[in-house]
Amino acid sequence: MIKLHITGHNYDLDEKVTQYAQDKIGGLDKYLPKRTKNSTGQVKLAFDASGREDNCYTCEAQLEVPGPNLEAKEATLNIYAAIDIVAAKLKSQATKYKQKHGGKRRRQAMQLFNRVLRRSIPAEEI
Repeated sequence: MIKLHITGHNYDLDEKVTQYAQDKIGGLDKYLPKRTKNSTGQVKLAFDASGREDNCYTCEAQLEVPGPNLEAKEATLNIYAAIDIVAAKLKSQATKYKQKHGGKRRRQAMQLFNRVLRRSIPAEEI
């Protein structure tokens, strides 16, 4: 589990929202390489009191990993939806990071797998 520091800006954090963010974003460690399992991150939940009806809740997250940090930001009508979208964006970034930094053995296995997929099947075997 990624250690998260969750803060609220113009938003009172309650236990339910904090736990939801910890479960969704903190659980992304399974998409990172093993050497980054003890990574940390910051999550900022904010409420925009400007009077606009749309995009009043903002979730901004940053995961600290070796190399470039993984960052995502989203604003929606619902704080839970914002957390979900940020988690999906970070998941996508984490899988790309794992493919690039996963290690030599993983890269070799992926190259072999891609070569097998590209090989055409003879018409006689179909």
